[in-house]
Amino acid sequence: MGLGGPLRLHGTQAEASVGVGIRRDEQVESARLHLRFTLSPALLPAISHLKVSFNDQVIQTIVLPKERLGQPQAVDLDIAPAYFADYNRLQFEFIGHYTLECEDLNHTSLWAEISAESTLDLGLRRLPLRSDLALLPTPFFDPRDNRQVNVPVVYGATPSLGELKAAGSVASWLGVLAAYRGNRFQVFENSLPPGSAIVIASNAHRPDFLRELAPVQEPTLSMMAHPDLPGAQLLLVLGKDDAQVQQAAEALALNTAALSGQTVHVTDLKRAPPRKAYDAPRWISSERAVPLGTLVDRPSQLQLHGTQLRDTVRINARMAPDLFTWNAKGIPLHLQYRYTPTPFSDRGALNVALNGQFLKSYPLHASGDSQGKVNALLPLVGDAPGQTRSNMTIPAFMVGGDNQMEFTFQIPPADLGRCTATQPVQLRAALDPESSIDLTGLDHYIAMPNLAAFANSGYPFTTYADLAQTAIVLPDPPTTAAVQTYLTAVARMASSTGYAGTRFILLSPGQIDQARNRDILVIAHGSDSGLLHQWKADMPAVLAAGKRSVQPLERALNQFSELFRMPEGAPTQPGEGATVLQGDGPLAAIVGLQSPLASGRSVIALTATDPDAMRLISRSLNDGAKVEQVHGDLSLLRGNTIESYRINPVYYIGDLPWYKRLWFQLHSHPLLLALLGVLAGLVLTLLVYGALRALARQRLEGRDA
Repeated sequence: MGLGGPLRLHGTQAEASVGVGIRRDEQVESARLHLRFTLSPALLPAISHLKVSFNDQVIQTIVLPKERLGQPQAVDLDIAPAYFADYNRLQFEFIGHYTLECEDLNHTSLWAEISAESTLDLGLRRLPLRSDLALLPTPFFDPRDNRQVNVPVVYGATPSLGELKAAGSVASWLGVLAAYRGNRFQVFENSLPPGSAIVIASNAHRPDFLRELAPVQEPTLSMMAHPDLPGAQLLLVLGKDDAQVQQAAEALALNTAALSGQTVHVTDLKRAPPRKAYDAPRWISSERAVPLGTLVDRPSQLQLHGTQLRDTVRINARMAPDLFTWNAKGIPLHLQYRYTPTPFSDRGALNVALNGQFLKSYPLHASGDSQGKVNALLPLVGDAPGQTRSNMTIPAFMVGGDNQMEFTFQIPPADLGRCTATQPVQLRAALDPESSIDLTGLDHYIAMPNLAAFANSGYPFTTYADLAQTAIVLPDPPTTAAVQTYLTAVARMASSTGYAGTRFILLSPGQIDQARNRDILVIAHGSDSGLLHQWKADMPAVLAAGKRSVQPLERALNQFSELFRMPEGAPTQPGEGATVLQGDGPLAAIVGLQSPLASGRSVIALTATDPDAMRLISRSLNDGAKVEQVHGDLSLLRGNTIESYRINPVYYIGDLPWYKRLWFQLHSHPLLLALLGVLAGLVLTLLVYGALRALARQRLEGRDA
């Protein structure tokens, strides 16, 4: 059911619910809830129960005999299909009592737990859709569906780079829509998938099933029924040539709100102005204070209510991964909040945490002022106890810049003493939407390669949300596995920025000189990794079919050791020579290095020994647990295991004022700093000595006169 963990209910009356979305193109024909739960062994069975409801319709009230309390239970409950709507709530209400006399409403023996292993099995029927562009992004994406977005992409045999560039623009559009869900792309060459799909084609290069379609003279978007599967739809991205196909794809990616009807011809495409650096819609701006209300979809997400409050407001905060936080005290957080005051709310608190790590607690008041204002500093990685190291220079705010702020209100209910009862008071608490977080004053400067920044945020390519400074290199000819990885990577970048990146250039290895002034993403596997072999001297590892060349690996990195090894010279220096291994086992690698074409530019290589190993990269980029394991300048992927290393020295990119850059560099070399301090002291001593000698000489000359 998508539970991150078990649902725990406490007290004499407690409620919890789980959202269930039904896609626009699906209808529920049957539903069965496989419920796994446990009730406290201290309950009185006759007056305790668990009520299960669906959209406020009672499904069943579960009462257990005494001998089954405290033991895991399993119950299967059927839910009538008529109860389902687009957005649904599966609700659990726990009523618990442990004595027939006066009882503590919050006694520790009053609990129920819904297991995360509970499942809801749905029998769905696919509804036929009309061929209308106004329905987009249906059937490819539905906001009600929290699952990974799986989209087949179809093109003719041996696609051109222009067609693949258009496919990348479409993948970027889907990445923005998918957001946290992730994307999976299936690529079909000259064949129809068993479901709805997106077809990329020019007049001269079409899949066989479109041969009878009339040629187009303008960039065209069209919906047509699947020829073999009733109810499924094909979205056609068409053009007279590759340039028109790309224009049609850009129109889809950036202007879907204006699409309607079965077919639309793009007669004039005016591209939006180029994006500025670090202006991604989903990144917190470093040019102004940002209200927390703009970081949530609805104001209700900042509010809590209940007869007692032990709930948390969670706010996702994505930041540029190259914020220069070295020697900074913290990030200002201006917090305003409100809550219902009670005679006992002074026993409560507002606890602030970041990514699950506790930061600070603010006491609440019993009466009178029920509002609070706090100016706090969110501590940076380097300010945490036990993490102060002289060689930790450029930690990101958190690895990858993807964070979650947590604000937990704890307000106890009224406790009037034994056998004294009162009607429960509905408590409310809220963060003011005008509360703000302020990144102004932070520069952008980071040690590279930094695979954690790439895996989490698509950096450095996402510095410009439209990918205007990005070049992507595919094998020649492109393989299905390489195209799938390319589409996944582009969609991942768009999900980070919240903007469809369409300004990148797509190249073959022979066109690499066109990428001289850009950051480069190279995708290669097996015998197609010739370009990477040319750069072998700069790479920590080169993989090919049956062979892999790896420089000496010191040890795997974890998140913390990576943070503390960023100063220049601190990473392990490459050993003399390299190890060449032969074998037929699958192995994939994510490799980072400075571009051999231009200083200050970066290369990220997604490489593997064979197509099956290449798919490990696509799956890992959509797996949050695996993304956390990607660090350093080399990550090796073997089955379900990812090991990360730092092999080569780091280099720095970004902009710093000269005085910060000087002090930062001196801080990384303490012996040089000490020597300069001694020299400065000697120079100052000589200057003072000379000045005093001059004064003494003037005084003596005046006396002689």
